[in-house]
Formats: sequence, C-alpha cells, structure tokens
Amino acid sequence: MKIKRNMVAGIVLTLVLALVAKLLSPFLPTLGAEALAMLAGIVLGNTVFANQRWGAGVTWAEKYPIEIGIALLGLNVTLQNMESLGWSGVIFILLQMFLTILFVMWIGGRVFKVSPQSAMMMGAGNAVCGSSAIASVAPAVGATDDQRRTSVATVSLAGVVLLFVLPVIGPAILPNNMMVSALIGGTVQSVGQVAGTASLVGGSVVTYAPIFKMLRVIMLSVVVIFMANHASKLSTQAAATTSAKASKKAKISIPWFVTVFIIFMLINSFVTLPHVLTNSAEQVTSFFGVVNLAGIGLNLKWSTIKSSGAKFLGYGLVTIIFQVAIAIALIYVLMG
Repeated sequence: MKIKRNMVAGIVLTLVLALVAKLLSPFLPTLGAEALAMLAGIVLGNTVFANQRWGAGVTWAEKYPIEIGIALLGLNVTLQNMESLGWSGVIFILLQMFLTILFVMWIGGRVFKVSPQSAMMMGAGNAVCGSSAIASVAPAVGATDDQRRTSVATVSLAGVVLLFVLPVIGPAILPNNMMVSALIGGTVQSVGQVAGTASLVGGSVVTYAPIFKMLRVIMLSVVVIFMANHASKLSTQAAATTSAKASKKAKISIPWFVTVFIIFMLINSFVTLPHVLTNSAEQVTSFFGVVNLAGIGLNLKWSTIKSSGAKFLGYGLVTIIFQVAIAIALIYVLMG
C-alpha cells in the first residue's frame, strides 16, 4: 500500500514506540518488547496520541510491516527442525495445535458468543504464533480491523500470563527439561515470548523450546488454508439462506506473505543460506513483530476494550488454562 503524506506522522510514531520498547526490553525481560510495546501503545493511544491525525499512519504501520516479517520468518525455519524433536515431539505439537484450534473455535462460538472470524483468529493465534498468525488469518477469513486488534490484544496478554506462570509450574510438574521445553514451546504464543520464558528456566530448555515453537510456525500455512476454507464454507452457508444464487463456493484467498513464507522455508530446508541473511531476517521479523504490537496498542481504543474486554479476557483465560492442561496431559502420554 502506498504511503500517503498524512500517514508519515503515525508511521514514525509507531516505529519510535517499537524501537523504544525494543531498547527497554532487556531491562524488563519478563514482559519482553512485544508486550511492552502493546501496553505502552494502549496507554499512549488513549491519552497523549489520541488525536485522529495519527490514525492513518498507525493503521498502516500495524498492518504492512508484519506481512514482510511473516514472509521473512520462512528463512529461519526448516523441515529439518522436526527431526530433532523425534516422532513423539512432532505428534505432540500436531495434536496440541489441533485440539487447541478445535476447543478455541468451539468455546468461542458456543460459550463466549464471539464472531466466527474472532474465534478463528483466536484459535490460530493461540495454536501457532500469536499476532503473526492472526495477521495471516485475518485477511483470509475477512475479519474487521477491530476483530483483529481485539484478538491480538487478548492473545498477547495471555502470552504474558504464560510467561509468568510456566517457568514456575513447568519444572514443578514435569520431570525433565525436554518435557518443560515441550510445554513452553507448545503453548506460548510468540517466538520472542517463547525465548523469554525459556530463559527464565535456563539449561537445555533455552535450546529446545524454540524448536518446538518452530514446528508450530512451520504449520502456519496449513492453518491459514484451513481457516480460509472454513470461512469460505461459512460465508457460502450464510449466503445460501438469503439468496438462491449462493450455491457457488467462495474463492479461497491465501495472503501473499504466507506463500512467500512457504517458498523461503523450502529454500532454507534444502539450501544452506548465509548466516548474515538468516540473522538479518530474524532481526527484521522480530522488530516488525514489535511494530505490529505497538500499532495495535495505539489503535486499540478504550471503547473497543470496554465493549468486548471482559468477554475476550475471559475467553483468553479459559483458552490458556485448556492449553496448559492438555499440553501437560499429552506430554506425559507421548513423552513420559
């Protein structure tokens, strides 16, 4: 999307906030840059920078850099990541993701009465990689900006809760570091939060938790395709109730950055890429993830939080309780 003159101020504001959050994150490792950027953005966006003049640029900054970040993420994951986990680790992640998506979408519609789009984004965000997964799924399922922002805020805050809780309960409940790695890598949402949570435990968890996480990231494209197909079926069924012309199935649209992610992942799986390239891609992806959260925070207004906050916070809390419980059960069954 072309950057217009009225967007410059908002883009600069979002980038500066993201940069400050990144610089301050070493002093607040428990929160991490992503959560810090989002929380600061919510406060500043509803006070100092509440003026409408910032809106267009902030909206641009929260949408488009993360797409580049998701595409570049493919340069840091490979099909070989699965080998180091063994079959039990791979099966654990696949079952954990499947059950999380199934539960989150079911409880979202039946209990919390959220829209199908919100339920799909919550399922993808919790099962895969937080805001990056939501950014990938949102255009594929036709979600509105408010639905996307609320889902990202809920999933990100849930990730912060897990960051505090898992380093305590993981070593207390699970007998070895590989199991603790599976718990952290299989439940915490963002890549940065996984690294931060693992560092609070230490030892080999720092090495293996991100590998479990990478397998979830590898499955991103599969989840997007599934969600797009599901949304297509829902829209076709809804149209069929009001129009006889709705028998034609809606076209499934996969975002360009998910396609590029798959291509980069396949290249990285079979070709040894220069470290400077993969390291640079990792840094860009990490920073653009912080930019995304900063923009979402700046755009998330109190009115939106008030209208859906309690419901979504309850939704997020129930989701992470389920995730942790089912993960521990699967770990004992498959890896015990």
